[in-house]
This record gives sequence, structure tokens and C-alpha cells, in this order.
Amino acid sequence: MKKNILVGVTSGIAIYKSLDLVSMLVKAGYEVNVVMTENATKLINPLIFETMSQNKVYSDVYERDMDSEVKHIKLAKNADCFVIAPLTANTMAKIVHGIADNLITNIVLAHTKKMILVPSMNVNMYENPVTQKNIEALKERHIVLSPDYGRLACGDYGKGKFPTTEKIFEEIESYFVKKDLLGKKILIGNGATVEDIDPVRYISNYSSGKMGNELALCAKRRGADVKVVCGKVNSDYRKFGIEYIDVKTNEDMYNSLKENFDEADILIMPAAPVDFKVKNKKDFKIKKTENFENIELENNIDILKSISDYKKSQFVVGFAAETNAVRDYAISKMNNKNLDMIVANDVSLKDRGFGSDFNKVNIITKDGEIETEVLTKREIADKILDAILEKIC
Repeated sequence: MKKNILVGVTSGIAIYKSLDLVSMLVKAGYEVNVVMTENATKLINPLIFETMSQNKVYSDVYERDMDSEVKHIKLAKNADCFVIAPLTANTMAKIVHGIADNLITNIVLAHTKKMILVPSMNVNMYENPVTQKNIEALKERHIVLSPDYGRLACGDYGKGKFPTTEKIFEEIESYFVKKDLLGKKILIGNGATVEDIDPVRYISNYSSGKMGNELALCAKRRGADVKVVCGKVNSDYRKFGIEYIDVKTNEDMYNSLKENFDEADILIMPAAPVDFKVKNKKDFKIKKTENFENIELENNIDILKSISDYKKSQFVVGFAAETNAVRDYAISKMNNKNLDMIVANDVSLKDRGFGSDFNKVNIITKDGEIETEVLTKREIADKILDAILEKIC
């Protein structure tokens, strides 16, 4: 059954961005209803929101329709999630003090669930002590997203920008996920490392970082405090509020993971560190006319094995991307590197693995094994987190 999202729209200048949010929610399969303040209808015609949501837009408490139910009570009861975006300073103050003088504020009082609130306003209005006090009051009962920093519509620079629609959408998606990792600190090593040959060439690998990104996103949705130490990736999920620490080489990744390891409960390592580095790296670009045969390679630091030496109570998960004897190599790696779990997959298959949105893996521990079907990497991320929870709880 479709989840019903009620989107409250107040008269902030960022109102046009709410159209993108409504469109994104509809495309994702949600049932979307929109309510607007009277002033909001002066900025954007409700017909546009009706077209985007494919539902009637409400703005007047006293508007009559064919339904005999009390409008604000019905809308409040039917909403699985109530999002107000943008939320002006004026409506925010009304919510804090229980004022119900329009349809949105009436629904707020009738809605019994936690709301998602998206403040957006001028930086001086946002930083005003009264507004900050109101935000703190709302955080005690609701989810309040922090606005972005940047150039505002009035020309000022500061905090107050409407967050990206992707960030708000992710918060809504997360709203419906069980928070079974709440309180857990998860450290993730992700992406490929890079080792220079000269200032313009390097050694690396085909890792896209997709698996690590999905693990980070799923763990955050499930309530974990997530930190990602990230090498070379095709994209990342910073826009969803996940903390990324950028690194380049194996040594960089090792140092950053080691620095953050003590405070972590779980380390998950889908990263693809380079096994070798150039012994005689050049400080200048090697020319075509020069002899490349004299490039010497040496073993690089084994990041996961070295980090595992510092393990206390942490649960450590490794990955084995192999092309043959996948299971055997994975079990050997798990034992040699003192891992609690290893996730093995065959990267020789063209329809999954590196760069693909799909994979099929074996999740192996010392006392059991789970073999998945071909799934999306997001689905596999949840399978891995489920397996971890089963072991640590």
C-alpha cells in the first residue's frame, strides 16, 4: 500500500523548489497531498501543485467539498508523514506556540506523528535568537533539517537556503525505516586508492564506490552515526548529510581509518586499496621517449590487516573481489586478517560487481554463510547490515 505524504507549503521564496520535491515523491510511488497557506498561493498557483501531485490542493480551513469529514482532521489522520517545506519563521513560531489560524497550523495540532520540518529564510532571520530558540523547541518533538549555506534570494550570503530536494527526499525515505542501528557508530572505507607514477599518471582500479555508498546510506537510514573514509569514487552521498573524509593513497586511507577506528563500533571495508605502489615515483612527467620499463613496484600497506591489529571490541567486515576460487580466497582473507565477516563476490562477471548497480555476494562468518540472489547494491547493503546485527546483538 502506498505511503501517504502530506506536504505543507508556506510562503517562503524557495517555494518553487517544493515542486521538485512533490514530483520526486510522486515518481517514487508515494501518494502526495499538498496543503498551502493563503500567502503561499499568492506566490505559486495551487494548480501547479495539483498537476504535480495529481491530487486536489487545500489551502482554506473553511472550504467546502463533497466530503463531510472535517478537513484538517482527515488530512492529519491520513498522513503517514507530514513534511513542511519550506517552513517560514512565521509558521515556525506559530507551531511552537500552538497557534492554529490556518489549515497547515490546524493540521499540525491534529497530527500525532513526528513531522519533518524544513526551515528556509534570510540568514538574519534564521540566526535570530528567537528563531533559534524555536528550532530547539521543535527538535524535541520533530525532525528539523538544517538549511544550506550560500547566496540567498535577497543577495545575502549565509545559512538559510532551502536544502537540496534529494536531501529532503532521503529524510522522508529514512522516516519509514526501522532504526535498529541507532546509537551505533559505523566507519566505512570506500572507493579506490591512487598511487602516483608521476604527476599525471597513476595506478588504481575499477572500483566505483557504489557498494560503500549504499552501505553508508542504508546504515544512516537505520539510525547509525556513519563516517566514510573515501578514495576515488564515481559519486557519493554527501548531499544526504553523510560525512565523507577524502583520501588518496593507501597510507592516507590507513591513517584516516586508524584515527577514527577507536570510536567506531563497526568497520566495514568495501574499499579497493591498490596492492602495489611505485617504488621510483617521478616528480616530473615521464616523456614518451623515455623507457617505461624501469618503473619498479613494491607491496603497499595492507590497510585492513593493519587496522585489525588494533581491534578491541569492534566488529570488522572485509570484502573479497575475486575472479576465481572466490569463496576459498575470501575465507583465507577473513582468517589471515582477523575479520569477523567477509563479503565475497565474483568481479569477472560483466553484469554485476565493479560499476554495476547489481551484485550477488556470499556473506561469510566463521560459523555460517549467506548467499544472496542477484540484487541491487542497496538491497545487498541491507542484507549485510542485517547479518552484522545478527552477530552483534
